[in-house]
Amino acid sequence: MWSDATSDPKAPARGGAGVTIRDIAQALNVSHTTVSRALADSPKISEETKARVRNAVEQLGYVPSASARMMRGGRSSLVGLVIPDVQNDFYATVAKSVADALAARSMHLLLSVTDDNSDRELRELRAILETRPAGVIIVPTASPRAETLALLENVETVQLVRVAARLTTQAVVINDREGIQMAARHLLAYGHKRLAFVGGDASLSTGRNRLAGFEDALSHEGLKPAAVALGAPRPEFARHAVTSMMSVRNRPTGLVLGSAELTLGALQALRALHLDWPRDVSVVGYHDPAWFELAVGGITTVRLPVQDIASTATSVLLSRALGNHLDGEHDDQSANIEFAPTLILRGSTAPYVG
Repeated sequence: MWSDATSDPKAPARGGAGVTIRDIAQALNVSHTTVSRALADSPKISEETKARVRNAVEQLGYVPSASARMMRGGRSSLVGLVIPDVQNDFYATVAKSVADALAARSMHLLLSVTDDNSDRELRELRAILETRPAGVIIVPTASPRAETLALLENVETVQLVRVAARLTTQAVVINDREGIQMAARHLLAYGHKRLAFVGGDASLSTGRNRLAGFEDALSHEGLKPAAVALGAPRPEFARHAVTSMMSVRNRPTGLVLGSAELTLGALQALRALHLDWPRDVSVVGYHDPAWFELAVGGITTVRLPVQDIASTATSVLLSRALGNHLDGEHDDQSANIEFAPTLILRGSTAPYVG
């Protein structure tokens, strides 16, 4: 519901401490129309007057009303970002990168967290759309509700990291299949034959692609996985899975993990079992949070271009929402944009010794 101050597009928009455009106009002895045009950077207003208005705005603490600006036909300065988890280092980095990219263009971030729940995803999206944002960047849940998909089709949207099959909007993703292939091939080149994989749920596009990469690498060598566990990308899932995998007689000699959170859980399980890496098992993680370098010997991992995908998704969205071309390299709106990961070698992997 719009407040009384913005229900009429012609009404003065109130800012901080009740300061209005009319207050600024009175202080400068100009019309409120002149102030409005100056704030809108109208070419009809001199640079000297614009400077005086900006100075008065700062001194009086005036805060423009976004809703009033939208009702007058202005463009929104807000962009929604919908992610599954803000405590996850990967998504925290995504949020920071998107916020920085928007700030560079004098725009602002609306952050929503879904906890990978489709009902919550719908509620969060509705709340964002009430602000009439310029667009939405979303990491979709495994099965978005039909209403969620319909809402996203009516606002400029870019999918990030994951791809929802029933959502037709463009996506900016990482080549997860290639990333996990590199991890498994590294262990195979070190002579490991019994490899296990712990990854995210296959209902997610990322989970399916990472599992496929693992299976591709082993199939190429005529091998089958020693063990595979797919589930929630949380440390507790990996702790349980790795504890089971490493408690058998013919246990894996190499572990490939499908996320940083799963890597954390795997290492916790190995510690609890009094197993060391790489002496007892070689470990390859996914993503590269700062603590990977601080773990004993460092964690060999597949580094993901997080800042690149976040800034690109922002650029693509704004290019479409604002009707210009901020990045001519990505003009094709029908094609997904894919980034390649990189294998980083550290001390958690070593050649197999039978």
